[in-house]
Amino acid sequence: MEGKPLITEPKIMSKNFSRYMLAAGTTALIGIYAPYLLQQVKPETTILSVFPYTVFFIFIASAVGHFFLSKALDKNPKTFINLFMAVMGIKLFVYFGFLIVYVFTHKTTAVPFLIWFMIYYGMFMVIDLAFLLTQNSKTK
Repeated sequence: MEGKPLITEPKIMSKNFSRYMLAAGTTALIGIYAPYLLQQVKPETTILSVFPYTVFFIFIASAVGHFFLSKALDKNPKTFINLFMAVMGIKLFVYFGFLIVYVFTHKTTAVPFLIWFMIYYGMFMVIDLAFLLTQNSKTK
């Protein structure tokens, strides 16, 4: 019987994406527990009940963005930079909208929320860029 083999080699993207999800998931867990660990050292640390949801939101947005960027890098590296800028711009607008809604609806906790949000954003941005750069060097 001729046709496609039952077991095929995984593509670079699927390997890279599963590694990315593992790293991003680990970062999400660290991001969820970091405020609680910091509060053990510094009791005046403000912990908001929305922190786990914020981490989950950034995790999902980063995973979706990384998936599309990773796929684009595999298909046509020449158009990657345009899609990269578009995805980052869309993510920033979504994050900014999320922040505006939160700040105007929760004025008393806005400052600690903004600080933690920027920390979470930075953590996921570093992972995103590291994996995309690694994948880019493998596709050349």
